[in-house]
Amino acid sequence: MGQMITASVGRLGGMNRPGDVKTIQQLLNRVPHAAGGPYPLLAIDSVCGHKTVDAIQKFQTTQLGWNKADGRVDPSGPTLEKLNELGGAVGPPQPRILTAGATLMCPHGATVHVTLRGSRPLGPLGAPSLRASDEFEVMGCTHPGTCDRVSWIVASDPLQESNVGICVSASGVPLGKVRVVSV
Repeated sequence: MGQMITASVGRLGGMNRPGDVKTIQQLLNRVPHAAGGPYPLLAIDSVCGHKTVDAIQKFQTTQLGWNKADGRVDPSGPTLEKLNELGGAVGPPQPRILTAGATLMCPHGATVHVTLRGSRPLGPLGAPSLRASDEFEVMGCTHPGTCDRVSWIVASDPLQESNVGICVSASGVPLGKVRVVSV
């Protein structure tokens, strides 16, 4: 059995009860971007703002083929049914793949510059996905010991937001975890 809501969520008369909005935000975040899920992921804040409504409309357009999506999820309607059908009721949110458009920073606020090595297919949003074998150089760190590069400790190929990258000095001393600002 899938997730349920007690009243409509979204615009055009949506009741937008906080618990129901939270359920819909969680369900939408579990849908891959390519299948109509939100990018970036929605904040799970139980507030039905314009980003949540936009995500509902995008999902309806992609999955239900509605040219004029209404931006509302009803308790027994086709949008909730499709969200549950796609497996949104179980499992964690889909991991986001890091792309060449990602913004990475050292723990001290310096930018990480990425040089791609080798060819690869395009990742989400049409940008090449990043690999642990790419070159990750920290630019302008002013911290004592100075971050020089990123070494990936737990890496998948392609890299995902959940992977662990450690900024290290030129001599290889770990200086802290890289921050993923955007994917």
